[in-house]
Amino acid sequence: MKKVAEIKENSLLTEDLEDKLINCESLQEFVTMYFDLSMEDKQSIFTEEITIQKNKEFYRARKIKSFNNSNIEDPKEWGPPPKEIVSQGRFNRNKESVLYVASDPFDLEREIRLKDGEEYYLAKYRCKKSFSVGSFMTNNNPINTLFHDIAMAVSSSDDLSPQEISLLDEYYKSLKKMSLYDLSRDMLLPLYIYRMIPHLYDITNQLADIVLSKNENGIRFSSAFLPMEKSGWPINITLNGLEYGNFALTDKGYENIELVSVEKKMNRESRTLESFIEMFSDLKLDI
Repeated sequence: MKKVAEIKENSLLTEDLEDKLINCESLQEFVTMYFDLSMEDKQSIFTEEITIQKNKEFYRARKIKSFNNSNIEDPKEWGPPPKEIVSQGRFNRNKESVLYVASDPFDLEREIRLKDGEEYYLAKYRCKKSFSVGSFMTNNNPINTLFHDIAMAVSSSDDLSPQEISLLDEYYKSLKKMSLYDLSRDMLLPLYIYRMIPHLYDITNQLADIVLSKNENGIRFSSAFLPMEKSGWPINITLNGLEYGNFALTDKGYENIELVSVEKKMNRESRTLESFIEMFSDLKLDI
């Protein structure tokens, strides 16, 4: 049995409660127990707010077939979508509107599942003033690590290429029954955790409620297609800092940015995760 008190330093959760959570028999039991906690306890594992500086640029990709307005540069087409047409997403329920943008245009093709050679529109935004958003980050808390990975996880096999799925199939078969603590240390977890939790977006929607209850502007989150990010460790791992990532902006958050340009582009070749999967599966198997 892993005692989380061995690694945690600053947390509002009691040691006994953290131990109960991290020693659950399954991820489903872990998730259910967590959502039964008080709002204060749930909020305590997400402590970091991110300040977005004035003039920061964001990007959004849209498929050609999703765009019916002849004026592609109409700002109304690039804000949070009308609630009546919104279906459930990572951090929104049906009829709940948020705007998903990224600090980097790379990998947006994968985010919206573009095919090779498919055309799309890429919009660029600029921040009119500095503002803050919530995040799924904190330090020294394996409870946070698991939920951070859930928040960034691919939602289904549709997000992965056939070769990536094949590599993950072999890796997943090789895993013995791992403790939740051991799972939280696995760099590949965001790429297969959907196999362990049905209806992933039902969980991420509830996580969004918790973070947005502390900051109503929006949420900074990481992309599963750039999975080299871990939270809850003594030192959080990010590729380019906390301002780099994906963002789900509410109407209030969107007030702080403006549309700069829209460009028609073609998806040439999306980044593959095959080398990443091979490297970390080999590392895990060697332990």
